[in-house]
Amino acid sequence: MTAYLYPNTSLELPEKYYALQKPSISIGRNPGNDISIILDSVSRQHARIEQSAAADSPWFITDFGSSNGTFVNSVRLSAPCQLNEGDSITFGRADFTFSFLPPQEFVKREAIIGTGTSSVNIVGEDIESSTILSTQFNVEATPLPGREFLAEPSIDINALKKATARLHTLYKLSEIIRSASTREEMLQGVMDEVFEVLAADRGVILTLEPEGTLEPQIVRFRKGIPGEDLTISRTIVKKCLDERVAILSRDAKFDSRFSASESILASDMRSAICVPLVSKKTMMGIFFIDTKESVHAFSEEDLAFAVSIANDLALTLDNLALTQEKIKNERLAAVGQTIAGLAHNIKNILQLAKGGIELMDGAIQRRAADEIEAYWPVVRRGIDRMQSLTQEMLDYSRQTQPELHEASVNEVIDDTIRSFMQDRVDPAVDLEVQLSPDVPVRRIHPDGLYKALLNLIGNAVDAMSGAPGRIVVSTRFDKGTICIEVEDNGKGIPKDKIGKIFLPFWTSKGSKGTGLGLPMTKKYIEDMGGTISVQSEEERGTKFTIALPSFTTQITMDVGSDAH
Repeated sequence: MTAYLYPNTSLELPEKYYALQKPSISIGRNPGNDISIILDSVSRQHARIEQSAAADSPWFITDFGSSNGTFVNSVRLSAPCQLNEGDSITFGRADFTFSFLPPQEFVKREAIIGTGTSSVNIVGEDIESSTILSTQFNVEATPLPGREFLAEPSIDINALKKATARLHTLYKLSEIIRSASTREEMLQGVMDEVFEVLAADRGVILTLEPEGTLEPQIVRFRKGIPGEDLTISRTIVKKCLDERVAILSRDAKFDSRFSASESILASDMRSAICVPLVSKKTMMGIFFIDTKESVHAFSEEDLAFAVSIANDLALTLDNLALTQEKIKNERLAAVGQTIAGLAHNIKNILQLAKGGIELMDGAIQRRAADEIEAYWPVVRRGIDRMQSLTQEMLDYSRQTQPELHEASVNEVIDDTIRSFMQDRVDPAVDLEVQLSPDVPVRRIHPDGLYKALLNLIGNAVDAMSGAPGRIVVSTRFDKGTICIEVEDNGKGIPKDKIGKIFLPFWTSKGSKGTGLGLPMTKKYIEDMGGTISVQSEEERGTKFTIALPSFTTQITMDVGSDAH
C-alpha cells in the first residue's frame, strides 16, 4: 500500500504531498535526497523512512543524527520508530503528516479536525493600554479584500504566488459564505479555509450577544493539537472590542512589551491574531487564531488576510441577523392575518346563524310551524358552514401524513366529475373530460385528490360568474410525471392577486368563501409528493396543473410488497 507524507500548508513547499513509492526514502536539505526540504531547520541528511520488501509491511522512520532532531507525535527519536496512520512527523521545525490516504481523501477527512465541544475562556485582568501589543490598522478603514496582497510592484515571485493563492482563497470564501444554507455551515466552511491557508493551531469565532457577552460559535484545533479548552487573553479581547482594531501578537511570552500582562503569559501564546467582526459600525464579535510554534509566527500579511476574511464574515452575520428578524416579523404578521381571517369568517357565519335564530324565535312565539320549517335551513346552513370551516382548519394544520395506497388517478377523476355533476352542475357551463389511457396506477390519497379536484372545479364554475363557459379536466403522462389540468375560460385572476391565492384565509369571494379552499388543495397535493401551479390571464381564463411523479405498482413490489 502506498504511503504519503503531507507537509503542513504553512511551509509553502512546492509539493502538496510526497508519495513514498520506494522501499527506502531519504529526507533532508540536500537536493540529492528523495525528498528535499529546503529549510534551515532541516539537516542536509536528516532522516530516512523505510519499508521491508513485503508490500503490506509497516513503515519505519530513523533519524540520521540531525541537529534539530526528528519528532513523531512530539517525541524526539532516539531509535527507529514504526509509523501509523495520521502520525505527526517533524523534521527540525517542518511538520508533516504520515498517511495511507490518497490526496483527495486526505484533504476531506484528515487535513483538519474541528471540535465544537471545547470551551473558550477569556482570562486575566485588564491592564493599561500602554502595555498591550501594538495594533496594525483600524478594520473599518481596511482596503478592499485582496488589494493589500498585490499592492507592491516589486514583489518577488514567491510572495506573488502566496498573494495569488490567498486572493483565490478570498474568492472561494465569498462563494462559501454566499452559498451556505445555514450559519453553522458557513462558519464551518470559513474556518476550514482559514486553517488551510494560515498556520493556526487553534481558532474560534465568537459573537457578541445582546446582553454583551461573547458566545463561541465554532472552535477549531489543527490535527495533532489536543482538543483542550481554548484560553484567550482578556487584554487582547478588550483592546480589540473597545478600539475596533485588529491585533497581531508575536512571541508574546518573551516580548518585553507584555511584561505587565499576566493574562497574556497565562495563555502561553507564541503568536496570535484577534480581529473584530464589524459590519456597518455594528460590532458582531471577534475572530481569533493562534499558534504555539514560533517558526510559524503570524506576519502582517497574515493579519491583513484575516481582516479581509473578518470583514466579509461580519457583513454576512449582520445580514443573517436581519434576515432572521425579518422572517420572525413576517411569521408574526402571518399569525395576525390568520387570526383576523378566522375571526372574519366566524363572524359572517355567526351572523347568518343569528339571523335564522331570530326569525325562528319570532315564528315560535307566533306558533307558526310553517315559518319555523322555512327558517330552520338558514340556521342549519350556518351550523354546517361552521363545522366545515372547523374541519378545514383542522385538516390544514394537521402535521401527520395521510396514508397513501395505489389507485387509478383517472378513476378518481371520473368519480369526482360524477359527484360534481349530480350536486353542483351549472347548465350554462360545459364540463369536458379528456383522460389519457397512458396514466399509470400511483400511490395516492384518493380522498385528498377528490377534495382537491372538487375545489378546483368549483372555483372554475365560480369564475364564470353565471355566464356560459367551458371547463376542461384532462390528464396526461409526460416523462415519468402524471399531469392533471383543470382549465376554464372564465374571468381569470388579476396579476396582483395571483401570488396570494394559496395563502390561508385570503379569498376574492367575500363572505361566500372561507379562504381555505386553495390552501387545502395545495396541501392535499403536496401530501402526495406532488406540486400544483397556476397560469391565468384576465378575461381569458385560468389553468391549474397538478404534477404527480409516478410511483408504479412495480416500484412498490420492489421494496417488499407481496402483491401480484
